[in-house]
Amino acid sequence: MKRADLFLLLCFLPGLLTLWPSLAYSQLWDTPDPLRSIVSRPGIQAGFGWTRIAVNDSGAAINYATVTLNPEFAVGKLHIGLAIDLLVNTKDDPGGSQVRQTDLKLGRIIRYLRYGEYNDPWFLHIGALERITFGHGFILSRYSNQNTDQSRRVGAWLKLDRGRGGIEAFISNMGTREIYGARAFLRPFYGRPDRPVIDRLLIGATVIIDDSPGRGRTRVPVRSAEMVGLDIELPLIKKTRFSLISYGDFAKILDRGSGVTVGIRLELPEVVRLLQVNARIERQYLGSEFIPAFFDERYEVVSVIASGLTRSDQLIGLPGSAGVLGALQATVLRRLFVAVSYRSYYKRDDSGVFHVEAHLRRIFPRLTLQAVYDKVNLKGISDIRTLDDRSVALTEMLYQVNSFISVGLNYRWTFAFDSTPDVQTYRPIERFTPTIQFAYRF
Repeated sequence: MKRADLFLLLCFLPGLLTLWPSLAYSQLWDTPDPLRSIVSRPGIQAGFGWTRIAVNDSGAAINYATVTLNPEFAVGKLHIGLAIDLLVNTKDDPGGSQVRQTDLKLGRIIRYLRYGEYNDPWFLHIGALERITFGHGFILSRYSNQNTDQSRRVGAWLKLDRGRGGIEAFISNMGTREIYGARAFLRPFYGRPDRPVIDRLLIGATVIIDDSPGRGRTRVPVRSAEMVGLDIELPLIKKTRFSLISYGDFAKILDRGSGVTVGIRLELPEVVRLLQVNARIERQYLGSEFIPAFFDERYEVVSVIASGLTRSDQLIGLPGSAGVLGALQATVLRRLFVAVSYRSYYKRDDSGVFHVEAHLRRIFPRLTLQAVYDKVNLKGISDIRTLDDRSVALTEMLYQVNSFISVGLNYRWTFAFDSTPDVQTYRPIERFTPTIQFAYRF
């Protein structure tokens, strides 16, 4: 551990006892907005447990004694979240130390710094980026810079919305030129009640660039991946309890193909004060050498593969196609959030993309459950059941024994980089952690 990182860590530790923190959002994912009022409660939380890490197909599992500390500090709209994981083993881990060094880097300890919420006029988030989507997700959809175990990045994400228009932008890794981009949006008839329906029109334009898709893993430099797009959205019906919104997108991968999607979204903000529902269906028309959601939750793993091909190069020869995307989100009693989506395409083998997540907050007394699962290149519905190099899975279960003690299990199926000269790619990594957590709430 570098002296500078250790010094900064020691500077933060006294704050754990003097500031007014609340329980941190899980290190595995960002908590859905409908549940945040339940998660953010004053207190200090620490955990002790055991972690088993297995890099699949590349060696035996390594076991660690684990100490964790995940507080969040809140001052007005400013939130700071830390994720301190100390993993100790009697034998050296692959890094040559009995303490797992990759978990003690400063970028891993500072989980995030956030000002405001996404739907506020001004929003800023620095640190771990989870599930970032621009517009309707035709270019950037649920992107994460946290799916690789050794080299999680510190990114930045901001949004400014002044009513008539605004901009949102992000960078995946501050201090380097990897992925960065922005979406500007305009409501040209904003504030014109004399023009019903059309006054809700929104037009957006997006540019996203990956200047280093090779991530230093290729012998020769590779070309950047660049995408541009336009989107339009028109709420046909906009009521307090019911909204019906039509939208469309166009996107182009420079030096590759382009695609178009049209869709409709149903929003039920409150059904008899018990249920919130958001459902959408899209028809997507894809040209040759084009895929939607190019920058998705697995992008950091597949930006370049072992053969040296970037994700853009992997599209060469891909035929044009059309397909359907369906998605549903529901929140029950503001304590259960469920989301599921699936899309597939004609004339393209292994083209299915599946996403599901569920967050349960004490519907059953003392029990909290969370799970997120993604899988791409599906051969069919039956292919969803297996975990492999096309999957990302994150689960967490926590049971509150009493006011101060909770017991739980964490499971992660993500990726670790294999630097073997003939491999130079990511392999799935399985991480299993039972914990005992101690919490004191003010």
